Amino acid sequence: MKYCALVNPGLENICGKEIKELINLDTKISPGAVEFDSDPKKALSLLHRAQSVRRLLLQLGTWKKTDKINLENIKWPEWVASGLSFRAEVENLKGQENRLAVAKAFVGAVFTAAEKQHISLSIDLKKPDFLLVVHFNGTEYFAGLDLAGFELNARDYRVFTNSASCKGDIGYFFARRSGFVPGKKLLVGFAKDGVISIEAALYANNKPVHRKTAEEFSYSRLPLFKGLNYGPAKTKKASVIIAIDESNQNVIAARKNAQIAGVRELVSIQRMYLDELSGTYAEKEFDNLIFQITTKDEDKLNEMYHQAEYLLKPKGTLLFISRRGWDAAISSKFTLVAKEELERGEHIYKILLLKKK
Repeated sequence: MKYCALVNPGLENICGKEIKELINLDTKISPGAVEFDSDPKKALSLLHRAQSVRRLLLQLGTWKKTDKINLENIKWPEWVASGLSFRAEVENLKGQENRLAVAKAFVGAVFTAAEKQHISLSIDLKKPDFLLVVHFNGTEYFAGLDLAGFELNARDYRVFTNSASCKGDIGYFFARRSGFVPGKKLLVGFAKDGVISIEAALYANNKPVHRKTAEEFSYSRLPLFKGLNYGPAKTKKASVIIAIDESNQNVIAARKNAQIAGVRELVSIQRMYLDELSGTYAEKEFDNLIFQITTKDEDKLNEMYHQAEYLLKPKGTLLFISRRGWDAAISSKFTLVAKEELERGEHIYKILLLKKK
């Protein structure tokens, strides 16, 4: 069966890598979408553990034009049961009239195909049994049945948030972009509300991302997944993850969020000033170091370099996450590996990845 992971722009490659790591499947990548073939049990494992995915769809098809939509090749009785309700959503298409036109064509094709196979469905705009999504990536329409029924990158643990916070998929991207892998030591400076360190802990320990019961996911109401569960995960190598922040309010928020996420014992969150790091941790103790920098932190660049040069192992990586307009000089102690921008809505993150010489 074909599945499609919808992701935020810029996360396509890390999603393909994550799918390979979690369920060992190859993928086809296009803007905003990662397609793959899977059995239902592997798909459920991905649904509960994937950190880069925004939506996971059981794919109905792809089309260049909406007048070509045909869903009669789908074995509807295997997917849904008579009496269930659904809602259709159209994403990433400009113009309300355009979205309504696509939704109308798509819903019409769903009813036509389902009725021919003696499946009776209804529309419920408030509390449907499942959600059907049409995503336009600029050239193609991707349509599918959403296995969750909600956006996966909106983490339940993000209760105590910071104005500089990011959603879970972006936090996961930053943790992975730093070069962090299970078994290594990671330090997150200016941790804010803890999203990056929490996502790193979930990844390093192969923990389920969403602390929900199966009944809260749409797939629990679909015949195709009846009696299936995603099973226990393999334990990864032990990692050390430390998060520090100069604000006591941020530290308290990060600790509470980590508790909700189920990783409070897996990440050490401490109040600490930047210049205290070298007196607290050993020289060359860490493999990866991340600084999420807001405007008030930008004048501390020299101290950040000083601490990173002391704390990182040779060839260790330093990741700066900042606003688009910040232009940081590169220290002679480090080599620039990559300079990138990641767009998320109206916000654009500037990313500098450096390696210690």
